[in-house]
Amino acid sequence: MKDEEIEVICNAAEEAARNFILSKIPLKHVEDLDLTVEAIGDKPLSLTVEVAVETELENSVLQTLMDEATDAAFAAAERKVRELELCELSSD
Repeated sequence: MKDEEIEVICNAAEEAARNFILSKIPLKHVEDLDLTVEAIGDKPLSLTVEVAVETELENSVLQTLMDEATDAAFAAAERKVRELELCELSSD
């Protein structure tokens, strides 16, 4: 897997997480949004996604949204890998 392909996958994951959070929390209520997508290796590629949001929402609601944004990031990364035909993915 090329560095450019890994970057495209990470960008897709980050964009999906950002879009998810901003679809649930109006931008004016987001005090801080920190998204990190880290790729390790290439075959297999391992991604780590971290989503941190500062807002006035209750912690339990916010934690659920951050977990869902993380799931959206992984789903977007998987879609991008399939789109780029980089490997066979199992559908467990």
